[in-house]
Amino acid sequence: MRTSRAVMVGGASAVILTAGWAAAPSPLEELSPGEEPSTGEEPAAAPTEDAPDNDAAPDDDATGDSAEQTIDGPVVTNIRGDYQVRLHVVDGEVVDVEFPVAGTEAAESRRVNGMALPVLEERFLEAQSADVEYVSGASYTSPAMVESAQAAFDDAGL
Repeated sequence: MRTSRAVMVGGASAVILTAGWAAAPSPLEELSPGEEPSTGEEPAAAPTEDAPDNDAAPDDDATGDSAEQTIDGPVVTNIRGDYQVRLHVVDGEVVDVEFPVAGTEAAESRRVNGMALPVLEERFLEAQSADVEYVSGASYTSPAMVESAQAAFDDAGL
């Protein structure tokens, strides 16, 4: 009885090891000294240097009747990437919300952001503030975007 149990445990262990080996990623290529292995993920997009200056005076439209501002919140970083909110404000009202930096290029990040960002945009526009509920299933995106949006709303004086 002991022998058959030992054979079964040994056989099961061999199967698990083989399955793990087969599922493992390919071995790393030879690296030059000082070179780090690639994780396969693209680095998160950095904010562009062309971003509007938040301290700049509001732009007037062609008629001069309305004050339009574009205000970038800070880039907020967490373990799932970088996040940033951009508000478009006309006459003291947020008319559009953009997300110039949102997570990483990883499939899971794109999936979550594809679901969460439209909901957050709608909530920011409806509330006209960053005091909104987080989106269920977006545990990293929601708090980061709300933090960035809060700073942008504060900079806009809203």
